[in-house]
Amino acid sequence: MFRFAAQGRIGSINEYRNSTLSISIAAERLVEGRDGQFTATEWMRCVSFDPALNKQMLIDLEKGQTVQFEGRLVPRVRDKSATSKIYDTTLEIASFKRTSKPKAKAEKPVAAEPAEAAA
Repeated sequence: MFRFAAQGRIGSINEYRNSTLSISIAAERLVEGRDGQFTATEWMRCVSFDPALNKQMLIDLEKGQTVQFEGRLVPRVRDKSATSKIYDTTLEIASFKRTSKPKAKAEKPVAAEPAEAAA
């Protein structure tokens, strides 16, 4: 069996019935355009059907975190009612590894209230 790895930043984590967990990850790449280089964001859908793995991922992973998934690529029909079949490729997760936690948002310091001048 072929095994593939995908690494990116978690954009969403969605839990569905029947022990299904869907996680979207994003990665940036440099693209050469007419006006020079710019950054393009690529998205990949990853899915897991393993209840034990799903439970662990729900505990360990959060939005914004960088993660590496390993698994197999599975073509899925996007719209089953369409006359022509369009396929999306999904990574079916077999294992995962956290690579970083999201950065904590710094709280803005509260400005001290000006002291009233004594007259």
